[in-house]
Amino acid sequence: MAGSSSRGAAAALLNAGGLGAGYLYLRLWGRAVGSWLVTALLVLAALGLHASGTPWFWITLFALWLAHQVYSGWKHGSAGPPGRRAPWLPLTAGAALLALVIAGAVQYRGGPQDALERGDAAHAAGDCATAVEHYDAATATRNELTFSPALDRAADGRAGCRIVLTAEAAAGEADYPGAINGYGDYLARYDGTPPWPGAEDRLAGLHLDQADSLAADGTVEAAYAAYAAIPAGFPGSAPAAAVPDRLDALYEARTTALAAGDHCPAVDELRPFLELAGEHRDDPLAEDLAGRARDALPDALYACGMDDYRDEHYTDARTTLEEFRSLYPDDARSGQVDDTLIAIEIAQIGSGSTGDLPDPTPAGSAPGGTATVEIVNDSPEALEILYTGTETGTGTVDACGGCTTQSDLLSGWSGSACQAGIDRPTTTIRLPAGTYEFVVRTPGDSSVTPFHGTWELSSGTAYSDCYFIETSYY
Repeated sequence: MAGSSSRGAAAALLNAGGLGAGYLYLRLWGRAVGSWLVTALLVLAALGLHASGTPWFWITLFALWLAHQVYSGWKHGSAGPPGRRAPWLPLTAGAALLALVIAGAVQYRGGPQDALERGDAAHAAGDCATAVEHYDAATATRNELTFSPALDRAADGRAGCRIVLTAEAAAGEADYPGAINGYGDYLARYDGTPPWPGAEDRLAGLHLDQADSLAADGTVEAAYAAYAAIPAGFPGSAPAAAVPDRLDALYEARTTALAAGDHCPAVDELRPFLELAGEHRDDPLAEDLAGRARDALPDALYACGMDDYRDEHYTDARTTLEEFRSLYPDDARSGQVDDTLIAIEIAQIGSGSTGDLPDPTPAGSAPGGTATVEIVNDSPEALEILYTGTETGTGTVDACGGCTTQSDLLSGWSGSACQAGIDRPTTTIRLPAGTYEFVVRTPGDSSVTPFHGTWELSSGTAYSDCYFIETSYY
């Protein structure tokens, strides 16, 4: 009986290794094959159903199966006749096999943890490509039977690193919004304290890269907004410290015409910087750029208008100089601007459909070096006189209350234009001698054709002419 007990104990100890060795010892070949099949099915199920995710269920299941094998080995071994061999031999073999199984299980269980630790170290250093390799090793299917929490932790670390790798791939293709969003997701995944401490600095650097890209290819507003977001979102970071210099570079890069003295393109360059102050109120960085543009704009506007005037681009010149006069009414050059606008008006009228002003009629003498021009108004409309030459200016003559518009059908029969003995409004303009362009028009009636002429005013000569309005039927 003692021999049967020893035989049962040996079979139970051999079966405790989970390999069905006790059945082989008892020569129960069918039970040995059956135990292998059941064990194989349990292993496959555990591997396929992520046993490490619910370890206590599978540990309990395998423990019950192992307990069943131990009990079955003891039961069948105790029921048979005593073995012929010394009882210590199978017991020793069973103990040795169990020790080997336990040692193998301990080493096997430590594999995922070791791979996890290597992955975490690479992750913390920002080397996610290497980290993912270690995480993949830790989460290999073969490791499910370790029932180790290292597998889920490795899967979590791998998911975080894959976000980083995807973001870096986007950055490599200059898809900065995609990269920035990726790093934002990475930081959010860990509530702002990720395994890689340098992630936030990298995100700030990506914002700077995006702003640099917009500075090269985007609008001033878009580039500025991207730069301004860096010190606001990442105060104290190296990219934030680089922003002022980057904004200086942005201004220099976008005002090359200003630097080159190409005035009209310079005006267009300055306008986006002027708008920054309105878009970003109370922002000192925006105000600094806008202030530089404001300081440069008066000279650029004035020079642009004068360049267009000299190039006979009169419409553009008028628009620019009128803006200058509106923005800077107290500028020392405002008088010159007013004179130029008069000259532009005369040039535009002269290039259009006008009547020809005859040469003025000498009517006496004037002080030396000067000429006087008297304009008599024999019309019911006020007259405006524009002139440019050695001097530029305007004059007006009031409407003649008792005068009428003349008719070319009656001219020479009953016309009374400019007859003597009638008191008519006059004005006298005193000018230095020289060549002048004159325009006479009726500002109150655009249907009256203006008259234009070039006059040579002689020194010491007084001129006088009477003007009337005539209705033409031809």
